[in-house]
Amino acid sequence: MLLNYIIVGPNSLQRLHLSQLLKKIKPLQFKAEFSNALEAQNFLNYTPVDLIFLSVDLPVYNGFDFITKLKDPMEIILLTDNPKDALKAFELNLSDCISPPYTLSRLENSVARILENLKLKGQNNSLTEHAIEIKHNLKNEKVYTNNIKWVEAMGDYVKIITETKKYLVLSTMKDFLTKLPDKQFVRVHKSFIINLKKVSHYSASTAHIEGIDIPISRNQKKQFRLSVSRN
Repeated sequence: MLLNYIIVGPNSLQRLHLSQLLKKIKPLQFKAEFSNALEAQNFLNYTPVDLIFLSVDLPVYNGFDFITKLKDPMEIILLTDNPKDALKAFELNLSDCISPPYTLSRLENSVARILENLKLKGQNNSLTEHAIEIKHNLKNEKVYTNNIKWVEAMGDYVKIITETKKYLVLSTMKDFLTKLPDKQFVRVHKSFIINLKKVSHYSASTAHIEGIDIPISRNQKKQFRLSVSRN
């Protein structure tokens, strides 16, 4: 599992030091860094991430105010040397609170705990999360929609790309889309349906999912942006 992350802090040298350490932690994928909360908030409105390394002392508004403005739940590691901030981080159930000087071992331990918690959370959610029944290789199988990355048209079939497996199912794209949660999945092209939760970033013509650029057609561009704004 990869965790897309951003760094938000006013001190450029501190951000540089932190980013150099985080590059050594393989499950992490750097997305951006910001010196203030407003720029970070604008970025998050269009680009989802999994993890934020967040300083408390920020211009415009502080780290705790920034947290209250987040639309989506995500992992947050608070960066502070103030014991009162650490207590508040605990009360807010943040992922972790780290004081300078930052070390690689401390950051690795924090990320490892986050990954383990996400794994356990995923196992618990699998009991209740949305799933669809498909017929693949003459067998009925259950596929959890949260695991689907995208769906691709293949003639009279659709190819379902998940985190662990690929399925080929006899169906039209239109019919298959009706089986998926409409707030999570959107058709971006006559040949592609994507899971919005899997999109790391996008441009005017493509959506990027784990190293793959999915085309966004001109006819679907407006619907795609509308769907992103609702998530």
